[in-house]
Amino acid sequence: MKRWLWFFVPFTLVSGVGVAVLTWLWIAGTPCDSYTPVDFFDLEPTTRCVKTSGTAHYEVVVTQVVEGNGFFDDQTYYVYGLFPPGNTDEREIRVLVRTGRPAERYVSFEDMEIEGKLLPMDYRKIPFDTETRMGAKSNYFFSDRVLLLEPDRIAVDGEDDWVRPR
Repeated sequence: MKRWLWFFVPFTLVSGVGVAVLTWLWIAGTPCDSYTPVDFFDLEPTTRCVKTSGTAHYEVVVTQVVEGNGFFDDQTYYVYGLFPPGNTDEREIRVLVRTGRPAERYVSFEDMEIEGKLLPMDYRKIPFDTETRMGAKSNYFFSDRVLLLEPDRIAVDGEDDWVRPR
């Protein structure tokens, strides 16, 4: 019996950790069924699926290209700051938007309504040098606690809604 114990204990531990990781990835990757309306100043990562409005600052947009592999094609993301509605003066970024929707050309600011997933800053999605790159192009800087918003839908007055492809 002791001979089998050396196999079953590590096997059980590895299997349990694997199931926990797969469950966490599945939950994190599931789309939102409904969105909770939240005021911009009340955004907290404890509310995962949110509907909020704000002003996007397109003065500095960082373009990310995630290389594909055998399972998916290359993906291009645009990262920019989202600020309180109507605010065009502030430079402290509290919310970063990471989306496949390109920023409007020749537009510096855009008021929008966004539905999507709100997460704490994730340096696997937003590289460490993003703040430096944004600050070098202008005088933007990150707040002490930056939130990441990955939109499923963006609504702008006078345009068709942008919906993230599934």
